[in-house]
Amino acid sequence: MSLGSNLQFYRKKNSLTQEGLADVMGVSRQTISKWESDQAFPETEKLITLSEKFGCTVDELIKGNAEDSFASDNAGYDKEMNRFTAAICAGTAVVMTGLSLMLLLNGLFADLSGKEGTQQLSTVFVGIFLLFVAIGAAIFIVGGIRHGQFVKDNPNIVPFYTDRQKKSFRNKFPVLIATATVLVLVGVIIVVILGGLGTPENMSEDNFGTLTALPLIVCVTVAAPIFIYAGMQYSKYDIESYNKENNPDKTPREKLPSAICGAIMLTAVIAFLLMGFLGELWHIGWVVFPVGGILCGIISMFFSTKEK
Repeated sequence: MSLGSNLQFYRKKNSLTQEGLADVMGVSRQTISKWESDQAFPETEKLITLSEKFGCTVDELIKGNAEDSFASDNAGYDKEMNRFTAAICAGTAVVMTGLSLMLLLNGLFADLSGKEGTQQLSTVFVGIFLLFVAIGAAIFIVGGIRHGQFVKDNPNIVPFYTDRQKKSFRNKFPVLIATATVLVLVGVIIVVILGGLGTPENMSEDNFGTLTALPLIVCVTVAAPIFIYAGMQYSKYDIESYNKENNPDKTPREKLPSAICGAIMLTAVIAFLLMGFLGELWHIGWVVFPVGGILCGIISMFFSTKEK
């Protein structure tokens, strides 16, 4: 499309008359008419003002296709992806909050009732944690089923995000990742500092170790949803990959990465529970989840490279 066609489309999209746009630009109506009929070309300063007014880049205004950039989201893809992202973030936060609460209660009260009482309290605290796990699992299951149904009903989405929208989130992405990373590092630093203070006289070494790990778990509780949000929202804008991933004609080989990643994360959950119940390593068992995520990333990159 030409500049004139794009300008006319954007003007009508914003419910502006030629006179209204002329007032905004500080030119005559005839000038707007000439721009739209490609009989004249705006100055660079005017092009910048027009692009800011219509929320597009100068390149999109001059040589883009305005109508394609405003393709409607008839399937509700954006709303569904935002909802699914929120569900995964919420489920993760609930589980991690339960872990933090269990460690806090165990560190504060497990020494108050003698050895037998300590075991009973620990069982109660684990039960509280499992309650949070059940709530988180329910959120995951409901969100996953709804998303699966959406994908089944809409395996192919017509791309509708503008370059400006994609660029806007890509600029936010490194900030989100950096923020979450700093949170984890802050947790590590606090753990190191507390570990160097020594165990208080009125507290056992095990309980102090549990409380020492708590700041890191709290930081991870906040950081993990940020990591998840950043990653899922980044993927949301890659509709081409969504269409490729959900192509009903995919071969078994193309489905293999998803199956492997699912097996890895299921193994991580089993490992976490075994470490907690058999070794009482709840305070460090969470490490299996980021490790699983990293392995999934490596596998995805490997298969992507093989395809190319």
